[in-house]
Amino acid sequence: MENRLGGTLPVSLTQVRDSLLFLKNDPSARLDINTLRKVLAIPLNPENRQFTDFANTAIYAPTAYLPQAAAIAVFRPLGATPLQLLYAARIANLLVWMLLVSAALRLMPFMRSTLAAIALLPATLCIAASANADVLTNGLCWFLIAALLAKPSASLFSEKLLATVLVAAHKLIAMPLLLLGYFARMDRRTVTVLCIAGMLAAIFWGRLAQQWFIPYDAYNPVFRDTQTLNSGVNPARQMTFVAENPLFFIKTCTKSLFHALPSMAAHFVGKFGWEKNYLPTGWILLLWMMLSAMLLSEKNPLSTRQRLGVGGIVVLYVGAFAITMYALWHAVGANHIGNWQARYFLPVVPLVVFCLASGFLEKWKSKIDLFALAILILNNAAMAYSIWMRYYS
Repeated sequence: MENRLGGTLPVSLTQVRDSLLFLKNDPSARLDINTLRKVLAIPLNPENRQFTDFANTAIYAPTAYLPQAAAIAVFRPLGATPLQLLYAARIANLLVWMLLVSAALRLMPFMRSTLAAIALLPATLCIAASANADVLTNGLCWFLIAALLAKPSASLFSEKLLATVLVAAHKLIAMPLLLLGYFARMDRRTVTVLCIAGMLAAIFWGRLAQQWFIPYDAYNPVFRDTQTLNSGVNPARQMTFVAENPLFFIKTCTKSLFHALPSMAAHFVGKFGWEKNYLPTGWILLLWMMLSAMLLSEKNPLSTRQRLGVGGIVVLYVGAFAITMYALWHAVGANHIGNWQARYFLPVVPLVVFCLASGFLEKWKSKIDLFALAILILNNAAMAYSIWMRYYS
């Protein structure tokens, strides 16, 4: 529609968004109870619609929003308002994350306590309780990893196939996860079938997304500055530039990653919301101490060769992420890569744990696990307090 990308949505959704925009990028802004009541009371009025731009997410596979859509489908006939539907979508995402992680932990043959702790980190729960499309994908990646490593008696072929197809359509860069099947005791023919199914799903949705994507410079000038688009982006030209300048790209990628590591460390354990909202530094350090102790207490059954193979999968994922960010978010030939948010790497976090875990403190594992539980409870309480102080106090 006139070089725009989005959909025809109820006008009330825009009204709700605009009513809360004063909170954006203003750390001093607060939401009082009267304003919240007014926004909650705005009716949906689904018959009053208009075209609404959401250019950066319109190219996502719709299956990434299944939990949110299911919640909305349940509560919309009951007369729920737009903001109530948003909360329902967020709760649905959180429940799906918990269900998928629980299923993954039941299948995972080792290191369950550390993975459970990561799944319950304050920052992880904040992402899981959002309406973000990555929540279902992250949970499916964890489940797929566990299913690939599960005992041979646990066939789960249908579950693996469904998870593979959805993950590939949602996040092509997660495809290297399937290589785990070759390190595990899985039948190679099964792994090959999964890889083919994943590639077909990725190609199918990738071609559709490529056709729909409108870069900033081609977007309708009246509306493009309100969208999450960057000037100078041209994926086709950018990929040509990378092919012609591979060493420049590798240098740019490496430099950008190391520059982003400190902020990523804070993102991973203690970030909430989409702005620069974090737990206090002391809490973040305490969480990293907890994770370090848990990694040192986990007995690692993987050989050095297997760890190197798993580490290679992580490198492939990070490289694919960097190429994607470079192509879709940066001007052709840019000398940096931004947007290194830790939430994008949740799909491969279990593999990082497999690489780093050691049994150095194994004899204190039970005490360390109790310590971790206490730290998680305290930090999640601190996160709830931080969110209250940021938006409501």
